[in-house]
Amino acid sequence: MTGYGQARWEGDGWVVVVEVRSVNGKYFKLQSRLPHEFASFERDLEKRVRQRIARGTVDLLVKVERTGARAARPLNREALASYARQLREVADACGVPIALSADAVAELPGVLNPEEVSEAEAKALQGPVLAALDAALDAADQMRRAEGGHLREELLSHGAAIEQLVDAIEAAQPAALDEHRQRLVDRVNRLLENTGITVGEQDVAREAAIYADRSNVAEEIARLRSHVKQLREALGQAGPVGRRLEFLAQELQREASTLGAKASSAALAPQIVALQSEVDKVREQVLNIE
Repeated sequence: MTGYGQARWEGDGWVVVVEVRSVNGKYFKLQSRLPHEFASFERDLEKRVRQRIARGTVDLLVKVERTGARAARPLNREALASYARQLREVADACGVPIALSADAVAELPGVLNPEEVSEAEAKALQGPVLAALDAALDAADQMRRAEGGHLREELLSHGAAIEQLVDAIEAAQPAALDEHRQRLVDRVNRLLENTGITVGEQDVAREAAIYADRSNVAEEIARLRSHVKQLREALGQAGPVGRRLEFLAQELQREASTLGAKASSAALAPQIVALQSEVDKVREQVLNIE
């Protein structure tokens, strides 16, 4: 499920910013971007994320910066002296004075030594990083829960629509059998046209009985109702239910396909098409659920 959260911690000359982004995915996958000094700490961060997110791709960004006096970076005096010497030589050769501002000096490559976080500093910042991570996960959770609420209502709506269509198909079955029986009589009479022989329903009773048995979808209807009931129960549970919902969606599709193949009647075609459409919507939506 999709979610985004950001949290910031500041204190003792440091600023810690943690961002969490999650998107839909069949399995859990964590993509971390954090200072290399925290590489040994990455497993603890992943464990923390896994406790809150079971499925999906999660992007984790951790930024650590110095503030105040800690933000001052030491000068590389040798590099600065080399730049100054070269600039004086250029100025003397061209006869043009060259003024150098502090901002310009700071931009020269190698003048300011790179920021480094010591092992002791990184260890001291583990607590603040975890606290910021928890806060970012809380914020992402709020967005994920809101999305989950909307998806739950949609799936319940699709489940109710499936039940209504199943009821309509069940109610229309007798009429569909009568339609097939009449078509069979009409077809045979057309074949016997000009022969002086006609047949009635009793003459094709055996063939009609075979068709009725072959097109009986009572078992598929019962299983569809059972799967919708289980879908509704799963949506009322706490905790991750995505895998169970995916299984139920696959079973719904299987039963709907079998029903469509067996009940090949023009009278039932609109309901069967609508049923398969609702099942497809369920299959699409459950992929977004943890």
